Parts: sequence; structure tokens; C-alpha cells
Amino acid sequence: MKTGMRMGKASVLKIDQDIHVEKSWLRDYVGAVVAVCKMKGVKVASIQMCPTRKGAHYYIAIQPALPAEAANRLQWLLADDPLRVNYNRARIRSGYTDWNKLFERIGQRYTTLYRVRVPAGTRNIKQGGMKPK
Repeated sequence: MKTGMRMGKASVLKIDQDIHVEKSWLRDYVGAVVAVCKMKGVKVASIQMCPTRKGAHYYIAIQPALPAEAANRLQWLLADDPLRVNYNRARIRSGYTDWNKLFERIGQRYTTLYRVRVPAGTRNIKQGGMKPK
């Protein structure tokens, strides 16, 4: 990491999967996401899905936020595209603070697959993240 650069923490995990699956598979995936995150000491606040030409992007709002390396590792455990994980590792190591990018078409719709009750004083932000006011 470059000297003087400080990586922020990630409160939204971003997963790119290049596969189309049935709804029953999505229910299993949501359960797996919640279980893996719990195993790593992270609570899932919401999961949103955005369809892509090749599959889907998933935006997983988590609490507490994780350091970049830990977030990228958790994304890998949650079946993020391996090449993307590798690019993110290089971005993190070089100190690039905007390391966790996914691109959507303008006006793309998101489907909420999972949401827990959010404590007062929080609100939704774009791409499914949760951010304190």
C-alpha cells in the first residue's frame, strides 16, 4: 500500500456472478450468504440483486464494515468472480481506495432478496448499502 494512503472500510460487499439461476437457487444462495457472513462475525442487513447480461450482481449490506482485504476475501467466499477478486487484490495492494467497483446500466432495477429490520437512524443508499445519517 502506498504510504500515506488509508483504505476505508467496506459496508457493502459486491458480488459478480456470470450465471443465471432459478429462484430456488437464489433462496439457497441467500441462506449461504447469511451463514458465511455470520461465521465471519458479520451481520447481513440486506441483499439486493441486479440482473446483468451474463448473470447478476449482488449488493450485500453488512455490519460492521470490514477492512478492504477482509471484505475482498469475504466476497471471494461468497462466489465473487475470481478474476474480479484478483483485480481487487491488486487494487487494494496499490492503495486504490475505489477498489470495489461494479458497473450497472443507468436505470437498472434492483430486487431485494433479503432485508432485516434496520435500527432507527439509518437509511438506504444506492446499491443496497446501509449508511448512518
